[in-house]
Amino acid sequence: MAADRRKASAGLRSWILDPRPTTHDPGSPLGFTLLELLISMTILVLIFVAVLGAIRIGTRSWERGEARAEENQRTRTLMESLTRDLTMIYPLRVKDQDKDVVVFHGRSDSLEFATLPQSYGAEPFSHMVRIVTYAIESDRGLTATVSYPLVTQASGSVESLAKSLDERVSEARFRYLVPEGKPEDKLPPAWRDVWDPSRDESFQAASSGSVSTVGQRALKGSDRLPLAVEITLTMRQERAQGVRELTLPPLVFPVQVGRTL
Repeated sequence: MAADRRKASAGLRSWILDPRPTTHDPGSPLGFTLLELLISMTILVLIFVAVLGAIRIGTRSWERGEARAEENQRTRTLMESLTRDLTMIYPLRVKDQDKDVVVFHGRSDSLEFATLPQSYGAEPFSHMVRIVTYAIESDRGLTATVSYPLVTQASGSVESLAKSLDERVSEARFRYLVPEGKPEDKLPPAWRDVWDPSRDESFQAASSGSVSTVGQRALKGSDRLPLAVEITLTMRQERAQGVRELTLPPLVFPVQVGRTL
């Protein structure tokens, strides 16, 4: 009996130290075969390639979205700048030889006009009437040249300031909604590619002949400004396939000067 207990305790002690079965079948494998390893590695590689492809597609989509959002923001900023200037056109009269002329020279590819102050800030001359000229330059896109006629007439030392509004603009086409005939004719307005009040001899403002202003000479042409200005912009856009030209829908800016609400 004591011998059996000693054998049992010795067997339990050996099983605790090494719980693996003592018997082994020589025909059963102890690890993975080479084929199983190759299959496992192939599956892992396929999973890694799929995940990497999804990450690359997501990154490219995010980059395209960011670039499109930046383009939209730049276009929105350009529209806001044009709106601030064109909706505040002012019939400023300047001296031209022996007569006064209204500062507005509208052509199909450029536009010059006087506009009210854009802001009343700390910038020099920000509270003065400005003369703005829109034109296309080959290396700067749509540019705005700003001058201050009151300062120039007083000192003659202020130069025109030219800044690029958007270098992506490759072409700008202007049209002008102009009243036809005399007011009593009640003709509908028409769109024109060119409008210059100083060359408008069809109608003279009634006040020009009846009311005289001290220091103001006769008005050359008329003081009729267009009812609206239309701008059609063609912009360059960079895409993966290359650079393409995109023509935006026509933008119409009503001229508010002299309107009655």
